[in-house]
Amino acid sequence: MRRIASILAALTLLLSQTAWAGFDDAWDTIEPAIPTDSKAKVEVVEFFWYGCPHCYSLDPVIENWKKTLPKDVAFRHVPAAVNPSWLPHSYFFYAAELLGVIDKLHEPLFDALHKEKRRIYSKEALISFAVENGVDEAKMRKAWRSFAVNTKVQRANKLAKHYRINGVPNIGVNGKYLTNGQLAGTNQKMMRVVDHLIQAELKGVDPD
Repeated sequence: MRRIASILAALTLLLSQTAWAGFDDAWDTIEPAIPTDSKAKVEVVEFFWYGCPHCYSLDPVIENWKKTLPKDVAFRHVPAAVNPSWLPHSYFFYAAELLGVIDKLHEPLFDALHKEKRRIYSKEALISFAVENGVDEAKMRKAWRSFAVNTKVQRANKLAKHYRINGVPNIGVNGKYLTNGQLAGTNQKMMRVVDHLIQAELKGVDPD
């Protein structure tokens, strides 16, 4: 029985190594680890910018992937302004979130920028877009300049610095790991890497 158990253990290790062949260096380890904001066992964050074509391509992949998450995993978008010119989109996201209309505006803004080629980058253009999509202008402006939204924008930028983000999209897992399409190879492989890291965190084991 011991010999059988040893063989099974060896096969399991081999299969694991085979499954991850080609995925060496598919993520970076964050040291020291960053404290997470979620009460869930594992927190996953996607750093993105609405003007990024790669983020636009990834967004539907993310939306489908979110439906498969285990119950102990929390996911959130982080519109970090890695470039100062991205700040209006960060304020837009958190203002819409504060008003409870981000689900109504998130995909349409992506489509407007990338499918319709509209130039919606300034504060006024973004507020006009929100109004165009049924949001009260006065409420949007009030949310935009609120302390709560400003705090979230600053925290998003701080989190991006802790993760050492210098571009988007990037996905952070539990304050410990970071991956992206460049490291993993493709968006689909990147999500497989994220799933692998999530499972390692849920089990409390080293992902390597």
